[in-house]
Amino acid sequence: MAKKTKQAKSAIPYVRRLAEDEYIQAQLRNAAGRLRDAYVRTRRQRGRAAEDKKLYDNLRDAATSMRKAASRLQRKRQPKRRGRKIAAVAAAGGGAALLIRRRSKGQSDLPPDPGGGSYDNATSSTGDGPSAGTPSAEGVGEAPGNSTEPPR
Repeated sequence: MAKKTKQAKSAIPYVRRLAEDEYIQAQLRNAAGRLRDAYVRTRRQRGRAAEDKKLYDNLRDAATSMRKAASRLQRKRQPKRRGRKIAAVAAAGGGAALLIRRRSKGQSDLPPDPGGGSYDNATSSTGDGPSAGTPSAEGVGEAPGNSTEPPR
């Protein structure tokens, strides 16, 4: 009596997987359809069925589908490795933080620009003014005589 209960309990995960996994169901449906096709062909051809290539194709496809369903049914689900993912994200975040810290520290260690400008803006090293692609704020905060534009 105890042996039957133990067997029934061990079959529960397989039955549950059969009911939930759509891939297994599709493979079993495919196998059943191919076996039906093979049966119909053998009933029609009787003695010549042994030489029928389509019959063999149907049988081969049915066997393949059943093998795929069985292997998927027996396969245990792999545990999710969340700890590895968290460790990888933490390592990447730490590396990014270290890189940002070194870059910001490295920029403050640069010697001052001899032209009076800074390395961050687009001025030339001679301090002659803005370079060719950058807009300038002419007329803002300048004395009237220092403008390079002719008076209107």
